[in-house]
Amino acid sequence: MKKNRLILFGILIVCLPFFIHSQSNTVIDEMLDKEKAGFGRTSYMVFTAAGILRDNSTLEESLRYLGKLKWDMKNKEPGEYITLGEYSYMLMKSFNIDGGIMYQMFPGPRYAARELFYLKLIDENGDPNRYVSGEEVIRILGRLMEWKEETL
Repeated sequence: MKKNRLILFGILIVCLPFFIHSQSNTVIDEMLDKEKAGFGRTSYMVFTAAGILRDNSTLEESLRYLGKLKWDMKNKEPGEYITLGEYSYMLMKSFNIDGGIMYQMFPGPRYAARELFYLKLIDENGDPNRYVSGEEVIRILGRLMEWKEETL
């Protein structure tokens, strides 16, 4: 477990330099310890990494922002768990990823997860209905940001 944490922290340092700079170490530590990631912390991390919200925003502000969007996603309480599909869709929308033909025709959590799995940003079970761990949230976010940088 400690080795995994060191590897993830290394990914954060290499792939997310501006994110680490602005992101509270407490939020990252809390994410790494969660077997199932919460909706509030996950949305906070995505929106701050994408530059949508400032790093001094709160979890509630990130959820309020999400609630104002016209995305095909149910808004949840901060502590409710987030599925891989919901997380993938949040990433696709926040980072303006067009996706493939199925995602373009039917944008939503299911095809967002399939798209990120196809791009090899998700390396495990690509089931959009399963919950993601805090570790996965950070790993996928790091890969996505690295991929975005390479495609620019």
